[in-house]
Amino acid sequence: MTQATSQSGSISLAARLRKARTSLRPPPRLDLVEWADTYRRVSPKNSATPGRWRTALQPAALGPMRAVTDPSVFIVTVVAATQVLKSELLMNTAFYFIHLDPSPILFVQPSQKAAESFSKERFQPTVAETPVLRELIKAPKARGSENTITHKDYPGGSLDFVGSESPTDLASRPKRVILCDEINKYPASAGKEGDPLLLAEERASTYKDVRRHKFVRVCSPTVKDACRITGEYEKSDRRQCFVACPHCEHEQTLAWAQVRWVKVLADGSETFDPPPNAEVVYHKAETAVITCRECGEPWTETERREALRALEHRSDYGWRQTARFTCCGEEQTPETWDDEGRSRCGHCGERSAFDGHAGFHVSKLLSARHRLADVVREFVNARKDPEALRKWTNTGLAETWEHQAGEGMDGSHLINRAEPYGPDDLPDAVRVITGFCDVQGDRLEVQLVGWGQDEEAWPFLYEVISLDPAEPQAWRELDALRARVFTTSEGRKIRIAAFGVDVGGLNHAAQAVAYCRRRRGQRVFATIGRGGKYPIWPMRSSRSKANDKIWLMGVDAAKDAIYARLKIEPLAHPEDGSAPKPHPGLIHFPMHDSFGPDYFEQLTAERREVRRRLGQQVVVWITPKGKRNEALDTFVGCLAVRKALPQRIERGLEYGVGTPTDEPVAPRPAYVPPAHVVEAARAAPEPTRPEQPQTRRPAQAPRRSGWLSPRR
Repeated sequence: MTQATSQSGSISLAARLRKARTSLRPPPRLDLVEWADTYRRVSPKNSATPGRWRTALQPAALGPMRAVTDPSVFIVTVVAATQVLKSELLMNTAFYFIHLDPSPILFVQPSQKAAESFSKERFQPTVAETPVLRELIKAPKARGSENTITHKDYPGGSLDFVGSESPTDLASRPKRVILCDEINKYPASAGKEGDPLLLAEERASTYKDVRRHKFVRVCSPTVKDACRITGEYEKSDRRQCFVACPHCEHEQTLAWAQVRWVKVLADGSETFDPPPNAEVVYHKAETAVITCRECGEPWTETERREALRALEHRSDYGWRQTARFTCCGEEQTPETWDDEGRSRCGHCGERSAFDGHAGFHVSKLLSARHRLADVVREFVNARKDPEALRKWTNTGLAETWEHQAGEGMDGSHLINRAEPYGPDDLPDAVRVITGFCDVQGDRLEVQLVGWGQDEEAWPFLYEVISLDPAEPQAWRELDALRARVFTTSEGRKIRIAAFGVDVGGLNHAAQAVAYCRRRRGQRVFATIGRGGKYPIWPMRSSRSKANDKIWLMGVDAAKDAIYARLKIEPLAHPEDGSAPKPHPGLIHFPMHDSFGPDYFEQLTAERREVRRRLGQQVVVWITPKGKRNEALDTFVGCLAVRKALPQRIERGLEYGVGTPTDEPVAPRPAYVPPAHVVEAARAAPEPTRPEQPQTRRPAQAPRRSGWLSPRR
């Protein structure tokens, strides 16, 4: 053996020994914030600012992320506005345990489709961008990989993406880390097995016995008393973020009541605080400020962001427990805290008891990614529409929308809002018309609604076809009604753009489905209403046993929207006789006999109640015994079918939803070429086709079929 060979062998052995020592070295002791800042990379598919992750860019995330890896915390509940930190918190948690503390993980989404989409669009691109994760999690198509879209193997554990509606996926294998996204969208029961959240977290029962489990739940709130995420937050230590005033350094939580901006009044004056009855003609959202609770000084947008950035340098990141506790024989509200944000007894100074459940509330006022002016602008656009205001309250302020138990509406005053319009004199703001038929045992009840910009509505026809739906004549009369042409005040002709038929009742379902089947190409939809947390109109249809398309309408969401819009008061008509301004969401009513007291009693017959179902509080709509609600049901159907059309209804004519006139379109005149073009064409020689060489295919002997050949 030569000296060079011996030397190279010793170097190779030394390198292998160093690698072995490195592989046996325990993982670094990092919390989730340190891990993400060190290893996480952001994919350009999911962010406008890809590259290295920096938690400090969203200071409100520091507290929840630190809590995940706090040894004393076992459950983390986050009530947050949209696009603030929810999904990123869940992904960072999963990545941390995959890399530094390998464990079996369950990632629960509201549906299996949502779970698959999250895995493909959010999880896998991040893995591909982050080197330490790319080495541990093989791509589904990589050689030797057994990974799929919803199942990821890695050394020491595996991760499964599941939907909350599947009891089998929720209760099959033990998991240590349970990550639950958008828990308010979970069904009340996974099949017949019970609460999906409890089913999922029961998977960690063996880890709970030794206090090694981690549960993280995130969601935006919904309706008070029926909001799952808020109910879980109330069970926690209810941490709130305290931000120091840039002027007096008073530490305080941020609330919407502190936000102010300049309003321009009708007389041209500008003020932060207009008189109660003053008419505001313009809101200057770009002037928005936050006023200090202590000194009253306004914080500019720059000062707000600086105050949020300062949270990074505080030991508790600004997060403090606010849940009441009992100590020294007295129930107390926290007033003093230690360096970690844990509340202390006002008498003995000891820490309050803590059961390991940390809760966080994060609104957009705490978000460094959202400008305060944009939050104000969202509010200004939503303030006149109760439905939009509710959504802004849930997704912007991360607060619940409060409905009174047993809330209903007295519709007797709505008849006083009647306006002089009808089928042959519709307001010119109407762009499309939708209709709906409610199938009863002895009749068909039909309502037509005209829609304008931002779903301003003009119901204008309510007709009862008093024939048994078992008779073909009833459906022929419905066809005749659908074929009618209606006219606006300026002479524009409009036909019905889309029509829905209720096929889910006990009466004449077969006839209703057959009617829709034969008119499938005419935008006639077979529909069934379903209660619960479903969108007003589904993304795609379902199939019946006979393979007919059925569209499942979310009637609870539609009734929420209609009742909210009925509370919108109409604006006064301009004194100069000009057309009234568009009023988003407003529902008008016509002066017509079919829109009398009975119509409005039916329209407002139902009431909203909070009831307990399968251990959870849910909001349900109740029709009092003896009352009819066909006017509400048909209006719900008209709204749902409207959602099936393009949202830009002001461009309805381009989509063929309306037609401006019934007059035949004159044919375009034939093209007549100029005289000099005709003369030049006559003078040009006739084009000749070049000769092609004649080729003959060689003769082929006829082929005999093999089955005619004699057997050998």
